[in-house]
Formats: sequence, C-alpha cells, structure tokens
Amino acid sequence: MMRVGIIGLGNMGGRMAKRLLEQGVEVGVFDLNKEFMRTYASLGAEEAESPADLASKFQYVITVLPNVYIVKEILIGEDGLMKGLNPNSLLIEMTTSIPSETKEINKMLKNAGFRMIDAPVSGGVKKAEDGTLSIMVGGEVSDFEEAKPLLSNIGQNIIHVGEVGAGHTIKALNNMISAATLAVTGEAIALGVKLGLEPTKMLSVINSSTGKSFSSDFKFPNQVLTRNFEVGFTLDLMVKDLKIAMSMAEEEKVPLFISSASFQLWKQAWSQGKGSQDHTTIVKHIEEMFNVEIKAEMTLLPGE
Repeated sequence: MMRVGIIGLGNMGGRMAKRLLEQGVEVGVFDLNKEFMRTYASLGAEEAESPADLASKFQYVITVLPNVYIVKEILIGEDGLMKGLNPNSLLIEMTTSIPSETKEINKMLKNAGFRMIDAPVSGGVKKAEDGTLSIMVGGEVSDFEEAKPLLSNIGQNIIHVGEVGAGHTIKALNNMISAATLAVTGEAIALGVKLGLEPTKMLSVINSSTGKSFSSDFKFPNQVLTRNFEVGFTLDLMVKDLKIAMSMAEEEKVPLFISSASFQLWKQAWSQGKGSQDHTTIVKHIEEMFNVEIKAEMTLLPGE
C-alpha cells in the first residue's frame, strides 16, 4: 500500500488528502493550523509533529503551499523536511511556484542526495474532490513513472513535460492563457449585453464557434450567469501566477503584448481589494466598467 505525507491542507491540499484517503492510500498530514490536521485525522490521516517527522515516516511527501518561500522554509527550517528525508524519499512539489526557484530547490536536494519532481495541478477544487485534476510533471522520467500511480488517485491527465521546473513553467503559461480568455470573454459578452444581446444566446453561439474556451464553456454558465462566485481559486492567486509568467518573459527578454494587457486588467481589480474573491470576479469588475450585469436574463443597471 502506498503511503504519502501531505504538507499544506488548504483548499487544494486538504481535498487531495481526503481524496487519497478515500482511495485507500495511507496519508500523513502536517499543517501549522492544528484544526486542519485534526479534521483530516478524523478521516483516518496520521498527524505529524513536524515536516521532519512526516518525511521520516512517509516515502512520498507532497507540498501544497501558498508560495515557494514557504516551501523553502518547510525544507530547511527547524525540524524541516530535509532532516527527515532519506535517499528513497520523493518530494512531490505541487505548489504553484517560480520555475527558477524550483530548480534551485532541486539542486539543493540533489546535492544532499534527495529526489524531487514538480507537479502543479489545474482544475480547481471540484476536480481535486473527484480526482480528475490535470497534473503537469517536471523531473526525471523514472521519478515520474514511480509517482504516477500515486498521482493517478487525484488526477486524470498526468503529463510529463520535461525536467524539474517544467511543470511550474507550463502551469504559469496555462494560467496566463486562462486569465486572458476569461477577461476577453467577459469584455465581449459585457459589450454584447450593452448592445442588447442576451448572454445565454451569445454563449450558445460562442461555444459552437471559434471563440469557445473553458471560460465560455464552464465558468460563464456555472458561475457568471448564475452569479455564483463562490471562492475556489482566488483572484490573488491568479495575479500571483500572472506575475510568475511575466517574470519568466522578463528573464528571457521577450515581449508579451496580449498577456501584459490582460495583466493590467487583473492588477486593476486586485488593487481595488478584490484579491480574496474568486478569480471569476474579474467579470464583475468588467461589468462595473460597462455598467451591465451578465446573467441568464439580461439586465441593464439603473441609468441605462
């Protein structure tokens, strides 16, 4: 039976832990929030006293944390992972992170005789719950093959994309595309509403034509039209991912004309205190500028 320790029990890590437990995997957990740990212990997970304690008991260790700097602290801090890892251990780094930092972490671990892969995910909390995440993996092919049976419990599309750091690279690029398509779809439909078109009919056309995207096919029908902006993936996190993509382009000295324009819109919404809201709130931000509301029945705001 596979055994895996998970560090970070937030929106994604907690759901991964629950899913793995449901699949019969032995799971250990560590989080600074003791209440989170007790929640998953009640479902059958084993609580660890520290990252080092977790690493000493579980061959596979998943980190799902807010940013790479917390990952580093978890690795090298007091009672950190590196004090519990052994040569058979495999660190599976699932935080959405900065590729250059991921490569530095890998170099540090490799010099100490340890292994890692980076394996960020796409799909959000719903797909984490039902085990259908897309997982993009960077690392040695042999490490990828070793981890794949474990990852198949939480992911449906598990793709090896290159060396360590490649997973985090494509994750940032994927979210850069996602951010741009959500924003441009929001602008197009808001303009259509302004011109008297009905949103559901516009989406019917878009989703049977060349403008179709995950945003138009899923996010608009399920979140925007229903006005269900329940927090899953926050606007804060989207802005963080866009900053990573922008920094990669800067490092490579290449322009990102379209994505940079999209980034300015996201930053504007973020600067207005909307960061803790779901990322689909960007459409509400667009609505405010257009003075319309996009929902199943077209509504113009007062004064129109």
